[in-house]
Amino acid sequence: MMHITDYIFRRKAIFYFIFFAMLAGGILAFRSISKLEDPELVVMQSQIVTVYPGASAHEVEMQVTNVIEEQLNTLANVESIRSKSMANLSIVAVTLELTVPQDEIEQRWDYLRRRMNEVLPELPEGAQPPVIYDDFGDVYGMFYAMTAEGFSYSEMSRMARFIKREMLAVEGVARVEIYGEQEPVTEIVFTPSGMGKLGIYPLQVMAAINSRTSAVYPGPMQTGDQRINLSVEGITTHTQDVANTMVKGINGDLFKLSDIAAVNDTYNDPLRNTLRLNNQKAIGISLSMESGENIVQVGKRVEKRLAELQQNIPVGYNFEKVFFQPDLVKKSIDGFMLNLIASVAIVILVLMVSMGLRSGFIIGSGLILTIMATFPILLAAGGTLQRISLGAFIVAMGMLVDNAIVVLDGILVNFKKGIPLPGALTDPAKKTAWPLFGATFIAVAAFLPVYLSQDAAGTYARDLFVVLCISLLISWLLAMTQVPLFAGLMLKPPAENGEKALFTGKSYRTLRKVLCKLLHYKTLTLAVSALLLLAAALNFGNIKKTFFPDFNYNQAYIEYRIPAGTSPHKVQQDLARITKHLNSLDEVKMVVSSHGQTPTRYCLVRPLGEAGDNYGELIVNFEDYETMIRMKPLLSEYLHRNFPDARTRIRKYNLSIKASHTVEAEFSGPDPAVLRELSRQAMNIFRDNPYVDQYTHEDDWESPGEVLTVRYNPQAAARAGVSRQDVSNALLAATDGLPIGSYFEDQTRVNIMLKLRNNDGSRIENPEEIPVWSMLPDISGINEQTVRELMTGIKTVDDLSRELVSPVPLSAVTHGIDLTWQEPVVHRMNGRRAIQVQCEPKDGYSPAATRNFSKKAIEAIPLPAGYQMQWVGEHELQGDALRNIFRFLPISILLIILTLILLFNDFRKPLIVILCIPMAFIGIVPGMILAGQPFTFMAIIGSFGLMGMIVKNAIVLIDEAEGLIAAGSEKHLALINATISRARPVILASLTTILGMLPLLTDPMYASMAVAIISGLLVGTLITLLFVPILYAVFYGVKPASATVNNNDTRA
Repeated sequence: MMHITDYIFRRKAIFYFIFFAMLAGGILAFRSISKLEDPELVVMQSQIVTVYPGASAHEVEMQVTNVIEEQLNTLANVESIRSKSMANLSIVAVTLELTVPQDEIEQRWDYLRRRMNEVLPELPEGAQPPVIYDDFGDVYGMFYAMTAEGFSYSEMSRMARFIKREMLAVEGVARVEIYGEQEPVTEIVFTPSGMGKLGIYPLQVMAAINSRTSAVYPGPMQTGDQRINLSVEGITTHTQDVANTMVKGINGDLFKLSDIAAVNDTYNDPLRNTLRLNNQKAIGISLSMESGENIVQVGKRVEKRLAELQQNIPVGYNFEKVFFQPDLVKKSIDGFMLNLIASVAIVILVLMVSMGLRSGFIIGSGLILTIMATFPILLAAGGTLQRISLGAFIVAMGMLVDNAIVVLDGILVNFKKGIPLPGALTDPAKKTAWPLFGATFIAVAAFLPVYLSQDAAGTYARDLFVVLCISLLISWLLAMTQVPLFAGLMLKPPAENGEKALFTGKSYRTLRKVLCKLLHYKTLTLAVSALLLLAAALNFGNIKKTFFPDFNYNQAYIEYRIPAGTSPHKVQQDLARITKHLNSLDEVKMVVSSHGQTPTRYCLVRPLGEAGDNYGELIVNFEDYETMIRMKPLLSEYLHRNFPDARTRIRKYNLSIKASHTVEAEFSGPDPAVLRELSRQAMNIFRDNPYVDQYTHEDDWESPGEVLTVRYNPQAAARAGVSRQDVSNALLAATDGLPIGSYFEDQTRVNIMLKLRNNDGSRIENPEEIPVWSMLPDISGINEQTVRELMTGIKTVDDLSRELVSPVPLSAVTHGIDLTWQEPVVHRMNGRRAIQVQCEPKDGYSPAATRNFSKKAIEAIPLPAGYQMQWVGEHELQGDALRNIFRFLPISILLIILTLILLFNDFRKPLIVILCIPMAFIGIVPGMILAGQPFTFMAIIGSFGLMGMIVKNAIVLIDEAEGLIAAGSEKHLALINATISRARPVILASLTTILGMLPLLTDPMYASMAVAIISGLLVGTLITLLFVPILYAVFYGVKPASATVNNNDTRA
């Protein structure tokens, strides 16, 4: 059967065309392939939100959350069920296991909805049907803040909705969300005495409003053969219509609503879920991209359309980019492409210097073809270009040229030996085809656990395996075809015939002497190696253990939270103060503050913060990442010095999005008081931890909040003719307002609120003075005496009207008002109440070191029966990632062993190769410590890649030694000669990999991987050249040669 290397010389034109197609296809695919900032991650989480008006947090937990959780326990493949019960509200978060196939997720949520429909009859009366949100997977990566100087919130809302409609028509835009809109409200403000004096009771006002706001259907009218639809005008469409609504008093008098109350056009007070840009009111407009689109191109289309719209909208509207992923992706891809080009240039330059200009060009052109040919296959496989897939090319740089170096080095050796053409060109490829393929397969198999890992970190890094698999296999094919073909075109054998002495340089002679000496002292060499490996293992604990690296954004966000029950006005005032201070700093370029919740999920690694009136966030832009890092401790000090009552934290963007803090200890059990005591003990332990940032330790339960409890007196209320609902309505009217209807002004829904205020418009401060009306007049008190008084003129009709509709003070129908303390929030984990004690390490310290310092003390806290403690936070995420990776590691090891056995048909040689793998840590450990880099998830992946490189070099060397032994060489000499002949390919492969990694040393995500590979390869090269021959000699009992060997005997 003809070998492919022989075939290329018979069909050169076909292969030249294939190479051209690779180049052209790569360029076209690069232009078409979807470009993202990060790989797409599907958030397998759904939230079930249930409103239960008037219920305390405990009542919500027992009557709503518990019922929902019991139904959810019947769902399959659920990883966790976390819930948060608050006054009036239950939020239950369901997270699916990552083993659930992507195409089944929607089916799971449909089943979840069916289960929630079944739970409706079990919910208490008054609880609203659960609302299910399952669209957390969308990333709204184009986030604008729209400001409008001189325009009202209503006008801004209309403009934002107009922009939304236009943006949804832009090709590639999937969804558009608006944040920061304020609901317009028409308020009807009565004074406590106003209604009684005029003989008006609440139901009359509500009925009059309802008659003008309700839709009516008069039906069609039949006239002869025609059927004409009828309509009745007069529906409320504006605040003035509400003001002109006619109300009839109990004595028959008619009043305009504006004559008996103040009718105002306003907004909800206090404002909630606001957005401000540099302290100027704003509305957020965020856009998500359709899957498979090119974010850079979609961003250009969005910007173009927005610029067109701005030409036709009123002056004063401005759109500021808060987070614009297309710009970041372009910058990231441009940066990675620059790094990739730099790596390619470095590799080619090294090869040209070490192997000659033409040899360097041959291997360099093969490298470029490999990269270009990968793009079309990646596109066809549905892959994307982002920081992981582009980084994979740089990681694989040395491996991609390794096959070509081995083949081309063999061709150059054949030229020096005087082997005639075409054998000199084809023999090296034919001779090394299967060993190189096996080594390439092993390099791919080393990354297999990353691909199979089903946690968030594994899913995020999965494209690394895909790109490496495609590119490494292409590099092997090109080594078998392109290298011999280009070598025949560009390289010429030396003019003189005859075999030349090989490997006679000074470096080769030195390597020979060292190798001979070490082979003579095999036992001592192995003992020293074992001691070095032991030292590396003992010092592994000195490496920083930050599992997830930070992203190098020039942006950070500040979380701000004050105790529950604090007025939203206070939060907004503090956010404004912080913004003012930040804007006074030259290092700060922009500040966007939001009150109530995170404005949108504008970034893959942006977790959604807590929601509530006591919560706020600030998104802060700096000049660059380095400036942000420098300013972080200064801003933290400012926040804690000026806002001591608030919990504030400055957060960088990190893949650890499932945890709110990197170090978290979770206690679970039935009694909140016991949980708080356990939390207090753990907090004290964290306070004594020198690694903990003392501004960050806290628990996730709010402090008990004040609650005013009205003790309803049913007997007194019955005498006054008021009900418990009347008391509630009066309290609501005197506070935020009693909703009594709504209408539409164009497309905007406007709520109508009935409010009770003092004569000066201020709120009623003393609850006991709040007037309470019956919704309907109580006529039970009208008797014969009342009629007699009316007939004799003692009492007038107006007097009777005032008696019937006059309110009673709240104190008259209650036993008083008590001040009590209640839990504002109750957290549960898988049906058990749970409290998390949380903290962050100081800058320069890892979460692992911080946790380990307090680990024994916290785990020693005595737990009552029925209580548990577990570590969550980054430790839990790290455990999940490592479990998932190492769960599939045996598959990789088995594939590697099987491949080695197939290559060598032996067990000892595979064992030699496998024993080389852990020796790489002799270089990795000191390298990571000296560089100050943490052993991150990316460093673990880099170690897998390093394993593949070491195995590959060992295979090629052992195969060369076996070939020399089979050719009749004495074993000791064959080992030395094989090592000498493979020294240049091994060193060049390592050198190109190391130099190709240099551009990644400044990247926060890849720096730890680069250091691991560079330091590991520095030792890995020695392992291949020295440790492999020594192990071979030990396993096969090779004795030193008795005679001195002449250099001329050392041939490839």
